[in-house]
Amino acid sequence: MSVEDDVASAGYRIGAVAKLTGISPDTLRIWERRYSCVTPRRSPGGGRIYSADDIARLQLMKLLVDRGDSIGAVAMLGHAALQARVNEARAMAAPSSPQRRYRLVVIGEPLAAKMDSARETLPDISLAAAYSSTQAFLMAEDDIEADVLVIEQPTLQAETAVHLPDWIARVNAAHAIVVYRFAAQHTLSHLPLSKCSALRAPVDPTTIERVCTPIMGQRSTHGVSDSEHEQLTSEAAPPRRFTDETLARLATISSTVQCECPRHLAELLTSLAAFEQYSIECESRNAKDAALHAYLNATASRARHMIEIALSQVLEAENIEV
Repeated sequence: MSVEDDVASAGYRIGAVAKLTGISPDTLRIWERRYSCVTPRRSPGGGRIYSADDIARLQLMKLLVDRGDSIGAVAMLGHAALQARVNEARAMAAPSSPQRRYRLVVIGEPLAAKMDSARETLPDISLAAAYSSTQAFLMAEDDIEADVLVIEQPTLQAETAVHLPDWIARVNAAHAIVVYRFAAQHTLSHLPLSKCSALRAPVDPTTIERVCTPIMGQRSTHGVSDSEHEQLTSEAAPPRRFTDETLARLATISSTVQCECPRHLAELLTSLAAFEQYSIECESRNAKDAALHAYLNATASRARHMIEIALSQVLEAENIEV
């Protein structure tokens, strides 16, 4: 038996596995405890002893997690399924034609100037046109189309909510981003939220790009087909990973660490869980209302599930125990 074979049969300690896989010892313990990714045997002293198969499995999972999969989504896959998923991910990442940059029309001189000066540092978006005011935008005779319409108003005007759908249609945009510094709650509540995102100033170009990317990477709600709608509402809602008590504790614990993400994510989850319950209890006037509320509940539950996965990853990164 060779030295390598002898080492492999004896197994690998957690420190060696961490070096071989690129997964920290703390993360390895969390993955095993929460997701049963692998089940290493124990030495007489209680230490973890990993096999070569364990390491191969962990390496595949690490590749998938690094490419964007959640550990919860891949933990229960067998070795063949993991390898097939890695092969698929590599094939999808193969060089292809460059993705078209998202075109923006910006209304508002200060933000337009910022976007113009930062255009070389924004790989995903391009500035199709800029206007100093909504009046200049409406008077222009340019035949310009955009993916996203960005409107900056120091004080959000009530007429913005009224005319925004027409302004979006004017440039054939899929979405609008409204940037404001002051706004009445009544005005904000009348914005067409299915077609609009509202951001409170100050906002920098990087934030605009960060908001645009997921917007343009998803289909809008009105584009969901009947079959997709039926599939979404018929699937069982993912169970909650965090109780209200745990979320409340995280909101307090996170204030003691440098990263504020756990607190913000915990607050988001609390709101999403509350809306899930609200959408169930909301009164339906007819069958169409009932179907809409079922869709809203299903959408909220899946959004909550995605945020829970994100929070789990943040907790792992910050070594926060729950």
